[in-house]
Amino acid sequence: MFLTMESDDTSRARPYLKIVAFVLVVGAAFLLARHFGAFRYTDVHELAAAVQRVRGVSFIAPLFVLIYTLATTFGLPGTPLTLAGGAIFGFAYGTLLNWLGATLGSLGAYTLARVLGKDALRRTLGSRASTVDRLINDHGFTAVLRLRLLPLVPFNGINFASGFAAVDVKTYVGATALGILPGTAVYTYFADALLSGVAGARSAALLRASIAGVLLVILSFAPSLVKKREGA
Repeated sequence: MFLTMESDDTSRARPYLKIVAFVLVVGAAFLLARHFGAFRYTDVHELAAAVQRVRGVSFIAPLFVLIYTLATTFGLPGTPLTLAGGAIFGFAYGTLLNWLGATLGSLGAYTLARVLGKDALRRTLGSRASTVDRLINDHGFTAVLRLRLLPLVPFNGINFASGFAAVDVKTYVGATALGILPGTAVYTYFADALLSGVAGARSAALLRASIAGVLLVILSFAPSLVKKREGA
């Protein structure tokens, strides 16, 4: 009987131990990134200097996608990488590589959160978990797509939250791949101008980024408009 009670206690605690493991993994990634100086590239001047150093490096494209994927998987800031992708590879190729790295990385982050966090969330929600499942099944694609289109919603937060909530993986990947494309193209184009070193490029790029941000907010309402038209 004692062994049974101990086993039950262990079973109840396991989901929360997984959450602790998730926090430790993500925390360790941040500490390692800080230790190796990755966060200094959030400074535009440091990033521009780094871009100049890596131009012409062999196999830079697959290495860039790998780094982007790993950084996003563990919730590290992706904006410096997006800017670097635009500056190194130009608009078209940079958009493709940024989009690929962000999509693969978002899938990695989703998987990490789903494996380590889903059970704890369902245990916490209790009977309300079925309601969450119903909402996800009915509105999962539209919800993720709209959040992806909004420029102010944290990218990594959506990745982890979707994994915790156990959004269907096909729904998640489809909405993510489609939803991040406009923003990826905008910020890649912005980066190509910002870090190119052309006189006056920064102010022009900032103006384009501001206009693009407004357009992305408008685009975030597209899924609802399409759904209303279909229901009309």
